[in-house]
Amino acid sequence: MTDREVRPDRGRSRRAATVILAVAVVAIGIGLAIAMGGGLESSRPAASPGAGQAASPAFTDLPLVTVPPTTAPAPASGSARPSAGATLAAAEAIRASRIRIARLGIDLAIIEGDGIDAPIGKVAHYPGSAWPGGGSNIYIYGHAREGMFISLWKARGGDEIALDLVDGTTRTYVVTKVLRKVSWDAVEYLGPTATEQLTLQTSTSYQPTAPRFIVIAVPAT
Repeated sequence: MTDREVRPDRGRSRRAATVILAVAVVAIGIGLAIAMGGGLESSRPAASPGAGQAASPAFTDLPLVTVPPTTAPAPASGSARPSAGATLAAAEAIRASRIRIARLGIDLAIIEGDGIDAPIGKVAHYPGSAWPGGGSNIYIYGHAREGMFISLWKARGGDEIALDLVDGTTRTYVVTKVLRKVSWDAVEYLGPTATEQLTLQTSTSYQPTAPRFIVIAVPAT
């Protein structure tokens, strides 16, 4: 076979190799873009409660991890347990449909939660916890997102929290404790209490096991 007969095959081989190389480069580029895009959530910096950055878009999608209702613990030994009066009061409990904290700009609908996921644009009532008038622990949780519970980071003692009830009335609670870093698995805060209290929970970071931010309030006198 002469050189002249061989050259066309060589040309075709070179063109094919060039096309294959170009396709490979594009495929690698797409793969890197997908990988980088998929990793953005995990690479976000952790937020710091109370840092005054509520308006920053970097702090608008914090995860919330709670304990499923099936694994919610009984009160720890020696902790307060609901009294007979509290049990009787539970029958008089009224569901809340909205939470309002005027100083923090919070005004959100309350839905019944599943104890795992937090709704977007609303907050959730932890299943099995009390309702206003029930004489025990009312547990409400929500995302630390702008327009939701992120401004809860600025809560302080004495803040008033209003719960609008489905019967058209309103119950007011006053903040007594602000717990900025509570272990993510401190499930004792979910348990019933001997007297009525309102517990609010949100996140402090993107990490599922980051501390939780908890606010505790009692009925206004």
